[in-house]
Amino acid sequence: MPDALVHLKGIEKHFNGKVALAKAELALKQGEILGLVGDNGAGKSTMLKILSGVLKKDAGEIFIKGQAVRINSPVHSRGLGIEMVYQDLSLCGSLNAWENIFLGRYQTRSIFKTPAAYLDKREMVRKTVEVMASLGIRRLDAGAPVRNLSGGEQQAVAICRCLLFHPRVILLDEPTASMALREREKVLELVRDLKERGRSIIMVTHNLEELFMVADRAAVFKEGRSIWQGSLDGMKPDDVARMMFVGKA
Repeated sequence: MPDALVHLKGIEKHFNGKVALAKAELALKQGEILGLVGDNGAGKSTMLKILSGVLKKDAGEIFIKGQAVRINSPVHSRGLGIEMVYQDLSLCGSLNAWENIFLGRYQTRSIFKTPAAYLDKREMVRKTVEVMASLGIRRLDAGAPVRNLSGGEQQAVAICRCLLFHPRVILLDEPTASMALREREKVLELVRDLKERGRSIIMVTHNLEELFMVADRAAVFKEGRSIWQGSLDGMKPDDVARMMFVGKA
């Protein structure tokens, strides 16, 4: 795909001899939401983890704006403008929102020109409130432990954490899993807002209704292979479900 922002081509991954991905392909255009769907074990999360640098591919190529790249770690992926929000969110329940957002990258300041550095809590709280407000989140208590927050609020914290790196590509792995309807709607609104702000998004989902609500295009994986990718215009959820479970006709 010549106009792709991100293009993974011929990707293979094996775990102890078991095939997780077999010459799989995925292409993401600038400023779009690409829905990635497939049955359990289809290789969706594995594909995202390869792009995010958590896993290393066994074969295949990755292109960013047409240039071949090697992604060896999450730090390298982040340097390319890619951030991932995992299904388990990877939040620490006993810490509050701003502590989770800045975990591992706390901001510091010096006092009276001494060499000692102190946590700049005020600045971190300010930036947390700022990034939340930029997404229309104004009622979430940045000082409350995240375990006391709803599922949608925790998802918002995870998304805000990745936004501090100013990514151009955001990978979302089942962002609405196990959420009530109202919470799902809030998270999907966040996803739409991210697109409006110029981010390109790959969203793994099992919910085909959500897929048609937010995605511009979709990619279908089956048993580690990419069997279809294209626009959802003129299609119905049943068409996608048929490919997921039966395969491309």
